[in-house]
Amino acid sequence: MLAGVLLGFAASASWALANVAVQRAGRAVGPLPGLFWTQLIGIGMALIGTAAFGQWPSALTAGDWAWIAVAGVAGLVAYVSIFYAFEHGDLTVAVPIISSWAVLSAGVSVVFFGERLTPNQLIGAGAVVAGAITVTRFVHAGGGARTPSGRSWLLAAVGASVGFGIAVPAIRRLSGPFGPVAPIGVVYVADLVLALPLVLAFRIKLPLPRGRAWLPLVLAGFFETAGSVCITFGARHAPLAIVSPLASLAAALTVVFAWAFLGERPPRGVLVGAALVSAGVVILAL
Repeated sequence: MLAGVLLGFAASASWALANVAVQRAGRAVGPLPGLFWTQLIGIGMALIGTAAFGQWPSALTAGDWAWIAVAGVAGLVAYVSIFYAFEHGDLTVAVPIISSWAVLSAGVSVVFFGERLTPNQLIGAGAVVAGAITVTRFVHAGGGARTPSGRSWLLAAVGASVGFGIAVPAIRRLSGPFGPVAPIGVVYVADLVLALPLVLAFRIKLPLPRGRAWLPLVLAGFFETAGSVCITFGARHAPLAIVSPLASLAAALTVVFAWAFLGERPPRGVLVGAALVSAGVVILAL
């Protein structure tokens, strides 16, 4: 259990750094090119990790392919949404909403994997939902928005939360046939395969990044992949319903980083919502 808890915390730290890198990558090259190059980097890192741990996929069942499809769709929705939300919104507003993925992830784990939540964890889930609603309502009321022409990035943050809430349990399921590292690369490949028809249909350009634009892309690919690997390993030592909330502590870490180093100053209502989310994920882990 302790190893699972520690790996959950490691995932939260990795994803907090990934959040900052994703924002920088999206603003450097655009959300869709940023997603494309980040996932290519993530595929390479997943291949290296798979070779290092020595476990390659065995024969796949129809159920395995179904989970790959689920993970691919959910992952594509999650990553497109998170790049868009981070490019157009503030981390201190978007991240607490996205971090509510832990509640959905815990619910999926209960339904499909037979895990159970304690009363404390149910209270924690309620706090996460209340915090996300607080942030959402405050932004809708007009506080903390960076763009005057609507808040589509806020809807993208919700989309990212739903996508990750489904993708994380799916990745955990795929760790059976693929091992702890390869599922991350499999999901990235599925994302790109699903996205290819859209890229061609809408003639989306994916120019090769230049110069300093590569740094946030590499960091985003590395930390996103590392966080996913940590949570997959952690689920082998503790229930995913516990590991997922710990991993979503990335919300609190990202908000602190954005406050201290990026100069973001969210209104008080947003801070209250972020605090509720952070308290909720801690309670979920108890």
